[in-house]
Amino acid sequence: MASLSTPLSDDELDQLTEFLDDLPSPTAMNIERMDGFLCALVVGPELVMPSEYWPHILGGGDPEEHGPAFDSIEQAQTIMSLFTRHWNSIARTLQRDDIYVPIVLVDDNGQALGNEWAKGFMHGVSLRAASWQTFLYDEERAGSIVPMMALAHENDPDPKSRFESPSPEKRTELLQAMTAGIVQMYRYFAPMRTQAAASTFVRGQPKTGRNEPCPCGSGKKYKQCCLTRTH
Repeated sequence: MASLSTPLSDDELDQLTEFLDDLPSPTAMNIERMDGFLCALVVGPELVMPSEYWPHILGGGDPEEHGPAFDSIEQAQTIMSLFTRHWNSIARTLQRDDIYVPIVLVDDNGQALGNEWAKGFMHGVSLRAASWQTFLYDEERAGSIVPMMALAHENDPDPKSRFESPSPEKRTELLQAMTAGIVQMYRYFAPMRTQAAASTFVRGQPKTGRNEPCPCGSGKKYKQCCLTRTH
């Protein structure tokens, strides 16, 4: 088994893409939205545990209505390991002060739109909305999130929230600005993350609480489901 510090290979990214595309919940994320979602959690001011963010990726909902997310405990362990390694890959890239290149899919015309990625990023921001307020009201810094907001709301059903669709050239500029914004926001929140890390013990790999919903998607508590299979 690969180390949790090993970046995903192309084949593993394809495996994760296929898993997400096959999820039964209609609200499950695809690979692009998932990448944006995790980026927001990595760059943000607070640690968000896997037990909290997994249901957002998998689509939540009622397992009895849509079916469980995983076919087996083995599949659950494999997929969750891929999620964790992808998270770590994003975090290590930004820790090195390198540019993280978002996973942005292209449409039938070969155009990278970025809407799904931006929606995932803004979804991640919403999980810790209160902690992002200082940044959003910082006139000098908040501009780095504007590309995400513009692309996330490009097709918003509410005219008041909708951003005008950009030209192909402008969209390319927005995607470039979005990539640069990831680094800028990571730097902005670095002191807050350092302070949080000093007072919080973080495990080397994710742990699900006994009374939390089982990550296999059965709808049962972890202690009543997959935990019993690991002992």
